[in-house]
Amino acid sequence: MKKIRVLLISFFAFFAFSSVTLAAGSASLSVSSTKIENGASVKASVTVKNAAAWNVKISSSGNTNGCTQIFADASSDGNNVTKTFTVTCKATSVGVINFVLSGDITSSDGVNTKVSGSKAVTVTAPRAKSKNNKLKSLSVEGFTISPEFNKDVNEYSVTVPSTTQTIKINATKEDSYSKIEGIGEKNVEEGTNVFEIIVTSETGVSNVYKLTVDVLDQNPIEVVVNGEKYTVVKVAKNLEKPELFEETTININEFEIPAFINTVTNYTLVGLKNENGDISLFIYDNGNYTKYNEFVSARLNIIFLDMKDVPKNYIKETIKINDQEVVAYKIEDSSNYLVYGINLETGKKNYYSYDPNENTLQIFELKNYEDKEKDMNNNKYLVYILSVCILFLIIILVLVNAKSRKLKKLLKLKSVELETKEKEISLEKEKRETKPKNKKKK
Repeated sequence: MKKIRVLLISFFAFFAFSSVTLAAGSASLSVSSTKIENGASVKASVTVKNAAAWNVKISSSGNTNGCTQIFADASSDGNNVTKTFTVTCKATSVGVINFVLSGDITSSDGVNTKVSGSKAVTVTAPRAKSKNNKLKSLSVEGFTISPEFNKDVNEYSVTVPSTTQTIKINATKEDSYSKIEGIGEKNVEEGTNVFEIIVTSETGVSNVYKLTVDVLDQNPIEVVVNGEKYTVVKVAKNLEKPELFEETTININEFEIPAFINTVTNYTLVGLKNENGDISLFIYDNGNYTKYNEFVSARLNIIFLDMKDVPKNYIKETIKINDQEVVAYKIEDSSNYLVYGINLETGKKNYYSYDPNENTLQIFELKNYEDKEKDMNNNKYLVYILSVCILFLIIILVLVNAKSRKLKKLLKLKSVELETKEKEISLEKEKRETKPKNKKKK
């Protein structure tokens, strides 16, 4: 039995060795694609097997710029190897690119084999690139999004329980040539989580779908400010830090709440979310909340405050500055408004003149305004006094003028009387002088 077993093993070993050493070499031709667009490239490859030496040629012809190449070499130790050689051709016009394999290979036992083969690649006119950047479907696994998916609607929302830590966003693209980003498993935290699903068309134009995931707050802190209901925001990533404030936390109802603090003013800001889901910052002070209205210009960071001392002649109005409602005051027929606020950089409170056309603020010196008002009042009284004096002088001049005319008339009458008297005296004198002479002649 042992002799038979040894003979069988020897026979199979010899058979296996013989089949390896006597295997003839071979070569095969392949292409990366049988159909390409004009201007694109295609690869032609030849793979030689059981070859210790080879001399093969890939020839190209037809609608291409040409990529004919010869591959001739041998293995380093004379044993059979498998090798693959590749050429790349670019299509130059619509038609066909032909590849032809020729040559021979030699195996390690000295057997030489002729090889041949051919492949054809069709070249078509270029296809117009797709502009489609729409989704075909969008969903959150295990939940229902709102509104119902429509490829032309870009904003969706979904509410999940507070125990949810991850969600899976599923989406498919409408066009196979487009690319999609933002799907798969996502981590979520309590509060509002926003995700973007981006579809980019073949032409490179992106379309963004927005998905808002609200993780329910099991123990909401509800407050009422100016008659409106709010919920305190507990997740820091849902808040945007304003300038000149630092991130911090405070305790409200035994919960650690994200907040922002300004070390100059010691103002603390927290986020409140209204019933529509909109989040705004409020100044927090021992359970009291005041709407945070900040004005930021090139040089000013202002929080608007209520004005205690309102100058005379100013009328109260509510205006919008940077989309925030602000109580302001205005003089009739004036284009500028008067507001009051604190500068976050200096901590100083000032009156400011606000120009709605330029959206600019300028410090308003109330004392100068009051001094000018006082000067104007004093000037007004002085004008009144001067007016009375002038009126009095006019009356005197009128009276004097009237008396002067009467005096002139009287003088004129007296002058006429005097002239008459003089004439009478002259005549009387003449009579006296002529009377003696007449007597003498007689």
